[in-house]
Amino acid sequence: MSGRGILIGLGALFLFVLIFGRAIARFYVDYLWHDALGRDDVFWGVIGAKATLFAMFFTVFAVLASLNLFIADKAAPSSFPANVHPYVERFHELFGKRLRLLRYAVALLFAILLALPAISIWQDWLLFRNAREFGIADPQFGADVGFYVFQLPFLSFVLNWAFASVIVVLLLTTAAHILNGGVVFVSPVPVVRQATKAHLAVLLALLAVLKAGDYWLDRYDVTNSQRGIVQGATYSVVKAQLPAIMLLILIALLTAGLYLSVVRTGSWRLPLIASALWLVIALVGGIIYPAVVQSLVVNPNQESREQPYIERNVIATRQALGLTDIEVLTVDFDTLTATEVEGDLEPLKNVRLLNPTQMKTRFLVDRGEVAGLTIDDLDVDRYDLGDGAEEVLVAARELQLGGVTNRSWQGLHLINTRGCGLIAAPTGRVLESQRPDYQTVELERPELYFSPTLSGYGIANTDSSERECDEPHTYEGTAGVEMSSFTRRAAFALAFLDYNVLGSGAINGDSQMLWVRGINDRLNKLAPFLSYDTDPYPVALDGRAVWVTDAYTTTSRYPYGQSIGDVQRSRPSGLSDNDNYVRNSVKAVVDAYTGDVTFYVVDEQDPILRAWRGAFPDLFTSLDEMPDELRQHLRYPEDLFRVQTDVYSKYRIDPALFFQRDGNAWSVAQAPGTDPSQLIVSAGGATTDAGTSTAAQDTFATESDADRFIPYYTFFDTSAPGEESNEEFVMLRPMVPFSTGDERTELQAYMTASSDPDTYGQLTTYIVEDTDGGLPDGPLRVAGNAESTEEISRRISLDNVGDGGTQVRFGDLQLVPVADGLIYVRPYYVSVPESTGDVGAVTEFREVIVSYNDRSVIEPTIGEALARLFPGFEGDLGKVVGTASDPDGEDPEVIDEDPVDEPVNTGSAAELLSRADELFL
Repeated sequence: MSGRGILIGLGALFLFVLIFGRAIARFYVDYLWHDALGRDDVFWGVIGAKATLFAMFFTVFAVLASLNLFIADKAAPSSFPANVHPYVERFHELFGKRLRLLRYAVALLFAILLALPAISIWQDWLLFRNAREFGIADPQFGADVGFYVFQLPFLSFVLNWAFASVIVVLLLTTAAHILNGGVVFVSPVPVVRQATKAHLAVLLALLAVLKAGDYWLDRYDVTNSQRGIVQGATYSVVKAQLPAIMLLILIALLTAGLYLSVVRTGSWRLPLIASALWLVIALVGGIIYPAVVQSLVVNPNQESREQPYIERNVIATRQALGLTDIEVLTVDFDTLTATEVEGDLEPLKNVRLLNPTQMKTRFLVDRGEVAGLTIDDLDVDRYDLGDGAEEVLVAARELQLGGVTNRSWQGLHLINTRGCGLIAAPTGRVLESQRPDYQTVELERPELYFSPTLSGYGIANTDSSERECDEPHTYEGTAGVEMSSFTRRAAFALAFLDYNVLGSGAINGDSQMLWVRGINDRLNKLAPFLSYDTDPYPVALDGRAVWVTDAYTTTSRYPYGQSIGDVQRSRPSGLSDNDNYVRNSVKAVVDAYTGDVTFYVVDEQDPILRAWRGAFPDLFTSLDEMPDELRQHLRYPEDLFRVQTDVYSKYRIDPALFFQRDGNAWSVAQAPGTDPSQLIVSAGGATTDAGTSTAAQDTFATESDADRFIPYYTFFDTSAPGEESNEEFVMLRPMVPFSTGDERTELQAYMTASSDPDTYGQLTTYIVEDTDGGLPDGPLRVAGNAESTEEISRRISLDNVGDGGTQVRFGDLQLVPVADGLIYVRPYYVSVPESTGDVGAVTEFREVIVSYNDRSVIEPTIGEALARLFPGFEGDLGKVVGTASDPDGEDPEVIDEDPVDEPVNTGSAAELLSRADELFL
């Protein structure tokens, strides 16, 4: 062989190894990854499902195509007619006796091509095989909801696939008949032999039958139609579209019969007429007629026509989104006295002064600005810091490879492999330096090898020393893949296209490949059939940090359920706009040190999760096996609560009152902006968002495009009046009366979701009674009125310098029911430009705005503000601003009692306003 031939051969071999060898390597390292986690059952379960689907669909098409090609061969004339097309003759001359083999090879090739798409529906296949009943029948057809969720998706795919497959077989069969001489091309039209006609007519009849079956399944799909005022089969769908579908089924079956008649008559005339009629009926009956009924029959009498179907939608939506077991209580807010406030101080002791969004830069500058480490997020949790449970901000110092100074391969993959430790600070305390009261988080193993923002791979236990946390440690987990052989190293090198994995001398037999290090990446790889919240939060547990993530089971196929649509959620969110069924059925826990993953089941009754447990019985762990300490840190998921509160605000009403919803429905309260410039005050005194525009068109969309109040975690007294105080850790969100332009800003209600272990998931709505004086002000109006008071307005003018200077920011506006009254509390921050680092500006807590009725004051502490609002108030709020040491005189365990040296302004409001007079007069 010549040198050129050798080079070509080597090049071809290289391409083969690169393409197919890499695919094999990736398959192998995927297996090693699952095996290291002890989850090879999931790996082989998914592979088995995909292989089963491929084999089934491949076999069906291969048999169908081969059978029809065999029939085409048998129907071929014994000799070619004289006027056969010359191309046909040349084709036979080229392939001769190999023609039959060629046809079957083509059939197998198409079988592969058509079977490959089936692999992608492995989740539908497993749900089909492990289907469970919901125990709820849809009101239109009486089928169990489980049929729509588990069986209908797979059956629809099978019918659509079969229809496409028969079309391909029809084309292959037609080509075979042409090549066999069954079709003779003569002028003016080709001549088709009777045997060929009969064969093709049977295939066309089969297509018509399959389409009839598809129409039959389409009947069930209308239960999620969006043609009417609500989602589901409404009047025009039931009275017009469904009858049209039944007519189309009959036309399809009639057409199939007429195509079969061609076998006897040899005439295409009748089936072609039927096909044309079918097309006309599909257009008129399926599209035009329902639209006419909607326009002429439904719209003029919408209330009476749609009422039964609205009721179906309301009931289904409540069921699908977990809104059927809500406890409803009423509250009646009255005036407060100083004595009454002093007698109910507990709610005020748990007010959040430090907002997780605003304090991120503060934490980053004080505790996280280290090369290669960063603080990506602050999360709210609760810990016992010595005086009972307190609300705490928790942050992880995650590895940030972009900030690593050693940019070599060793530096990025062998040395800098982990983050270091957790940082915490109570949300209700601030030091005199206006810094958070940082607490130590004692961890025996502070290394964070796995974290939400981490990507790529790292190799632990190499001959290169890893970056230290508190002291030198090596990775002692088992979730990494041991690099114990040349084969494994070569596989990873090929899979990652990184020769260093194979060639580095620092990697030894004890080294472990830590791969898929992002928390949600890890969860999605292990259980891709669940949807995951995008905000994993860290918990200190047994000397290590673990990440807790809310996992959802979802579907968009719940009959008559309303899709959650454009409900304002955190972005990106683990929930989809098309979802109309959501359950937070699983808490996924990832050990930040070892990488081990545990899926704890929190909803044993969820049919979708029960189906997945049937498919992967060893993947899930009962909630009873979760450590009690970890259960104390479970939180109700924010995104789910956002969806539930938004939907409940409309769906709480009786369906019969739907068309009078202006007087019955609610809206999630408008959100006060974090920036003073985001608010304007109307002439009537109502505060609105400057960005508000026209109302949305969708009946169930947000009333305007104004931002909605973001729910927040807080300790909340759930006891009834006169009962002993019962503080629970809840998420809270207020409501206002519905109005199309957001004119109504009064507080109508507020809803809570419990995160306490004994009452976890309990939703409670507190309806505010409308007294003689009307409803109390809601969050937007309270915030606007506070900012427009002379004292606070002048303070904002002093601190809000603008571009390049300090800027005012606000924290959560919190509703605090105290005794029989309602107090609002809102932290006041100032964003200060930072001359060093990359944060730009650092937000500092300065004071707190407290509002009661139509008065608002700003002071350094809540206690001082209450003393102004309630003359004679002398209550002791305990650990507050400027008094971070505990009552016995012992300092709490803090990381650094004096983290900064620069002087800080702690003047009172009166002193600062005096300075403002000097500056502006």
